[in-house]
Amino acid sequence: MVELRRLKAPWREGARKNARPLQHELAILFALLVSLVWRLPSFFEPPWVNDEGTYFAVAQAMAHGYRLYRDVWENKPPGLYLLYSAVYHLIGPSLLSIRLITTTAALIGVVLTFLLARHFAGSRAAPPAALLAGLLLGVPFLEGTTGNAEIFVSLFTALGVYCALVREKPMVAGLALLCAVLFKSVGVFDACALGLWLLIHARHMFRPYAFTFSLGIALVLALAWVSGILSPMISDALVYAVGYVGYANGGGIPWVLLFKATALVALTVALGRAPFPFLWLLYAAAGAAVGGRFFGHYTLQCVIPLSVSMAILLKDRARLSNRLLVLLPGGFLVLALASAAAGVTLEATGRSSIFSRRLQWYTNFVRLATGSESYATYRDQIDDRVGRNERIAQSLVGLPAGRLLVWGNDPWIYVLSRRLPATAYTSAVRQPEVPGETAALRRAVLSATPGVVVVFRPAAPPLGAAAAGLARNYRPRQSSDGATVYVAAGSAGRDRLSAIVTASARSGTR
Repeated sequence: MVELRRLKAPWREGARKNARPLQHELAILFALLVSLVWRLPSFFEPPWVNDEGTYFAVAQAMAHGYRLYRDVWENKPPGLYLLYSAVYHLIGPSLLSIRLITTTAALIGVVLTFLLARHFAGSRAAPPAALLAGLLLGVPFLEGTTGNAEIFVSLFTALGVYCALVREKPMVAGLALLCAVLFKSVGVFDACALGLWLLIHARHMFRPYAFTFSLGIALVLALAWVSGILSPMISDALVYAVGYVGYANGGGIPWVLLFKATALVALTVALGRAPFPFLWLLYAAAGAAVGGRFFGHYTLQCVIPLSVSMAILLKDRARLSNRLLVLLPGGFLVLALASAAAGVTLEATGRSSIFSRRLQWYTNFVRLATGSESYATYRDQIDDRVGRNERIAQSLVGLPAGRLLVWGNDPWIYVLSRRLPATAYTSAVRQPEVPGETAALRRAVLSATPGVVVVFRPAAPPLGAAAAGLARNYRPRQSSDGATVYVAAGSAGRDRLSAIVTASARSGTR
C-alpha cells in the first residue's frame, strides 16, 4: 500500500490544488453535450451495418432455441450476443435501442476519461481529454456510433483502470477487464497492461486483480460446459480467431505477428518509467493491430488511453488546455466540412459511390433534418443496399413458411423478414473461410433444408454442387435487385395450387 500511495501522491496533490473548480465541472458537461450532438445522426440511420445485422440475426435465432456456437455460428466471446439477445427479448430487433446503449457506453467513457485524466494530470487537462475522447468515439468512419464490440471493450477497460488505479479496488477492476474480454478477446491486451503495471508498482493489488480475472474466466468456461457449448465456443471464438490472426499476418508462417510481438516487448521496456496511460495506449494499439487488418472500429480500443496520455502531455500547459475546448470541436467540424466537400467533388466529377456519399454523412443528415431530403433518399445515401434488403425481406412475407438461406453477406434480411437461418451461418462470405462453412451451405441446398433461398449475383462463395440442388429442389419466384428468390419445389407447387383454388372460388362466386 505504501508503494502505491507514494506513486500516486504527486497526482493526488495536483488534484487537491485544483479541487474541482466550477469551470471544470461545466467543461465536462460541455464535453458530454458536444459528444452527444456529434453522434446525433446515428440515431436516424437505417439498418445497414452488416455486423449489427449479424448480431441481431444471432439474437433472433437464440430467442427461438438455437444455441450460440453450437446451432448458430459466431466468432466472438458471448458478451455482445447476450447484449443483443437482451434487447431482442425486451424490444425486438430495435436498432435505435442498440444505438442508445452504444451512446450511453460512449458517454460513460467520456466521464471515465475525465476522471482518469484528472487523476494522472490534474483538473486543468481533464476537460480537453474528455472532449477528445467523446469526439473520436463519435467519428462515423471509426464506427464508434455502431453497436460493435470495441465500444464496450473501451468502456470496461477504462472502468477497470479507474477502479484499480484511482479507487484502489483491484477485484472490481478484474471483473471489469473480464467483461471487456467477454465482449472481444483483444481486451486481454488491456488486461495485460494493467496486470503488468500492478505487478511492478503495486504487487499487493496484482494478486486480487489476477485472481478475480482468472476466476471469472473459469466460471465462464464452466457455464459454457454446463450449457453444452464449451467445445464449439473454443473452436469458434478462440481457434478461428487464432487462424484469423495468422491469415492476415503472413499466412501459415505469421512473420508479421512475430515482428509485432518483438516491437511490443521492446516498447514495453522503453516505457518502463513512463506513466501508466502510455503503457496502456501501447497495449491497446497492439490489440487493435494484432488482427492484421484495418477496420475503423478496431481503433476505438485506443481512444481513451490516447486521450488520457494527451492530458499528461498537457498538464503543465493550462492555457493550451483551455484553448483546446474550442479548438477541438472547431477542428472536427472543419474535418467534417472537408469530408463533405470531398464527397461532393467526387459526385460532381462522375465518381459517385457509397464512399463518396458517406463522406457527406453530416451534410446528408442536415438535409434530412431540414426537410430538403426524404428519408428514403437519406437511407440510400447511407447504403443503397438498405432499400434492396427491405424490398427482398418484404417479398418473403407472403411466401410459404420455412427457414431461410441468404447466399451472400446480407444478414439484415434474416432480421427484417423475421425468418430463422437454415444453417448455423448467417453470412456466406468470410475471410478466412470458416472450416466447413461453404460445405454446410451447399448441403443445406442439396437436402432442401431451407424453405426459401435468396441468392445474390454473383454468388459468393460459388454455388458449386449447390447449383444442381437449387435447380432440382427449388423454383425461382422472383428476380430483382441483383438477387433471385427461390422457393422449395413442394412449397411452390402447394402455393400455385392454393392460388388456383382461390381463383376458382372467386369465379364461382361471381
